Amino acid sequence: MNLTCLSCGKNLDVGDKIGFRDLCPHCSAYLHSCVHCRFYVKEQCIEPVAEKVRDPEGGNYCDYFQAREDGGGVEDIRDAKSEAEALWKKLRGKRSSD
Repeated sequence: MNLTCLSCGKNLDVGDKIGFRDLCPHCSAYLHSCVHCRFYVKEQCIEPVAEKVRDPEGGNYCDYFQAREDGGGVEDIRDAKSEAEALWKKLRGKRSSD
């Protein structure tokens, strides 16, 4: 199975199953995390029974985890992250000039 790490953007061959403690060999990001799960869409879990996780990029022990294949949703998450960072920089810059 192929998975694109959402932290560094590298394409990974992860085999058949991702373990709870598996890390990206390039950036050490957790692979068994919400952001790498097919149920994580637009910054929320759409699996109705799964418990809410505080850190979607951190490792977790969710039994409903299913890895995203072919990097599905990578661009959406990266775009949202870029927009949030740009807004933060804008707000921080505006605040420091007051």
